[in-house]
Amino acid sequence: MADTLTIARPYAEAAFEHAKAANQLSQWSELLETLALIAQEETVRKVLKNPEIKRSVKVQLFADVLGDKLPKDGLALLQTMADHDRLLLLPEVAKVFESMRAAAEGRIQAHAVSAMEPTVEQKEKIAAALKAKFNADVDIDYSVDPDLIAGMRIRIGDWVADGSARIQLQKLRAAIAQ
Repeated sequence: MADTLTIARPYAEAAFEHAKAANQLSQWSELLETLALIAQEETVRKVLKNPEIKRSVKVQLFADVLGDKLPKDGLALLQTMADHDRLLLLPEVAKVFESMRAAAEGRIQAHAVSAMEPTVEQKEKIAAALKAKFNADVDIDYSVDPDLIAGMRIRIGDWVADGSARIQLQKLRAAIAQ
């Protein structure tokens, strides 16, 4: 089965092109983030997964939650996604939209995972190094994974720099096995 990001991408691209043409990138960013949060709610997920519930009822659920904060073009996106049973992909649509927006604004999104929380000084050095490498402003979200043992893994799109002790040990193990 196709990757969820691959399936979500056409919806995100259509929303992005529409928002860009209307000069409403930030409004659509907020809208998609809100729709994604609603779609991630457990009770809403149960409704969206239920094939016995009509698509129009699923769309109306979002409309009821947002009220008059849901623009007509946002409602149209929801209806199109519902017609293809894709409402569960709203979090992925929002994620792809955000990366497209960041690229259009000369920013890139990075995700850094480290064994321990980096200091403010380390975060500044990482941001400066990534800005120099990619020639763009970098928005970095950090998370901690003690399983890395030490070091850090940074992902920007398809680019990955893995300096974790875990990966270094795996490489050493493979070299010894040869």
